[in-house]
Amino acid sequence: MERRYQNMTDIVTSQIVIAQTLVKPNQMESIVLIHRIVLCSIAGTFGLVSNIINICVFVKQGFNSSINISFFAMAITDIFRIVAVNWMNLCSSPDMQKFDVPVVFSELMYLTTGWPIGCANRITMFITAFITAERCLCIMVPLKVRKIVTPLRSVVILIIIVVLNGLGLVPEYMAAYLDWKMYPSINRTRIGIKFRSNSAENEGIAFTIHAVLMSAALLCVVIFTAALVVKLNQKTQWRLESTSDDRQRETFKTKDRKTVKMVILVAAVMVVCYTPAVMLSVVSASCPEFNVTGPLASLFHGVWTVVFVLGTVNASVNIFVYYFMSTKYKEDLKQLLQWRYKTL
Repeated sequence: MERRYQNMTDIVTSQIVIAQTLVKPNQMESIVLIHRIVLCSIAGTFGLVSNIINICVFVKQGFNSSINISFFAMAITDIFRIVAVNWMNLCSSPDMQKFDVPVVFSELMYLTTGWPIGCANRITMFITAFITAERCLCIMVPLKVRKIVTPLRSVVILIIIVVLNGLGLVPEYMAAYLDWKMYPSINRTRIGIKFRSNSAENEGIAFTIHAVLMSAALLCVVIFTAALVVKLNQKTQWRLESTSDDRQRETFKTKDRKTVKMVILVAAVMVVCYTPAVMLSVVSASCPEFNVTGPLASLFHGVWTVVFVLGTVNASVNIFVYYFMSTKYKEDLKQLLQWRYKTL
């Protein structure tokens, strides 16, 4: 297993080195600017508005159910993530460096946005895994789930998720810090990123923790989703066999099919958006040259930018899932918009 893992890492690393030789630094900078300033900004602006709407709807619905608490926490995390991505976009702008400020923004954003965004991604993934597990219990033990997953226990679990993922940042901030340093190319001193003597070790640990946690969250989502789909299909079949009313049978069938589609959609979006981040975390942990200041720095920024775009998209599309898959959400959103319109 270790040999297979190492072989996969070597293959991905070699592909990164090949890509570095094919893509020139100025071309990579253009790709980074397009993705961060254009795509991330558009998706981030929409995501910010949509998640504020989500928060308003969940507050209106109340926090008597664990699912609402989890969705509310996810919306808060998504807003933090989008704000951090927008700050990253601002730091990426070439115009920022034109200001007479003694800061290298491209290095500042690595510590102030890159790792916090990664932490927020992990939190979102674990919240999704928790939601999927809770939905699984609703199907498997519908009469006991409210006693097992209470609102208070949900809050405790969500706090644990946030704290554990936050601790994953400790190795990185022990390896790198911001300080004054000399830049010979401009013959000036600026505030930039500095690495301690054990930085390579700590960065490797940080990327490994990041990869392990994200892999675990993805695996949980896939397992719980698969179990949920199987149980829903079994329950649908039981309902169809236990009733002779064709209209009622069709109602059961349609409702369950809609739920299965929603679960599959959420899982598919999660896997598509975060699998590249897991792979890049593994490569970053195993390839010392592939980091923010190494020989492959331009490619490092380029490929991680794509990951940030995917994460922003994931944080922005939930409103569509809620609206088209939840009748209660749709009704509450319409009432909220009507009330807002009347007050204007």
